[in-house]
Formats: sequence, structure tokens, C-alpha cells
Amino acid sequence: MSVARKVALFAMALAFLVIAGAAGAGDVSFPLKAEKDRPVASAIAALDDGKIRIQAEGLRPNEVYTVWFVNMKPKKQEAGAGTAPYAFRTDGQGKGSYEAGLSESPFGRWSTIMVVRHPTGDPADMKNMVPALSAGIPKKR
Repeated sequence: MSVARKVALFAMALAFLVIAGAAGAGDVSFPLKAEKDRPVASAIAALDDGKIRIQAEGLRPNEVYTVWFVNMKPKKQEAGAGTAPYAFRTDGQGKGSYEAGLSESPFGRWSTIMVVRHPTGDPADMKNMVPALSAGIPKKR
């Protein structure tokens, strides 16, 4: 391979890395705190203006969870994060992930992100949901 071709490939690879890094620069990542349902659980959430991603472990195995944006004041409000049914299922080891597009930015609109478990297996069953993970939404950098 000629030197000129190697330099061109290196320049293309470097440009790709710069563009990819800039695309992720708007992400805000933060840990979610385990609730009483499963104190050993942990998760990392990543938000940007157009997407939410959650990687969790230590949750109850083979269970259905949903993801919500919540405000407690001045009155309680909640909205599903992403597209209905806002759900994911954990595997046999209690690991799960959720990724969805967002129609609007959560920054400044919502104070908290919550992941709740649905013991009945129905993500629409709001009467029997159990808090699993939560965190305040940090300010966007």
C-alpha cells in the first residue's frame, strides 16, 4: 500500500473518530440508585436531546420493567420515556437494557428518571408497579 493511501486512510479514520466523539459529546451519563425492591441493582442512564439508553444489572431475573420521566412538584406528573410501552425484560441474570428515541428533550422538563418493575408482567399495569431504580436528571452540560 502506498504512503499516500495510508495517509488518506489514516485521515479518514481520524475524521470518523472526531465526528463520532462530537456526536456523543452531548450525552449526559449518570448512575441510577437502587430502590428497596432490589438493593443490589445498579444502572447507568445516558440522555441526550434525542435518545435515552439504560444498562442495568442486579434486577430481578426475567421480569418486565418500564422507564418513566417524573416530576413530584408542584404536582406529580409522569410520562413514559421513549415509545410505548416503554418496556424491557431482564434476562436470567437480571441484566437488561433499554434504548429509545425521545420526541422532546427531558432537560428542564423532568426532574427524575424512574425504572419500575411490573410483577404481573404487564407493562400497562400501573396499579401493581414497584420502584426499582431512580435518579435525578442532572443539568445538561
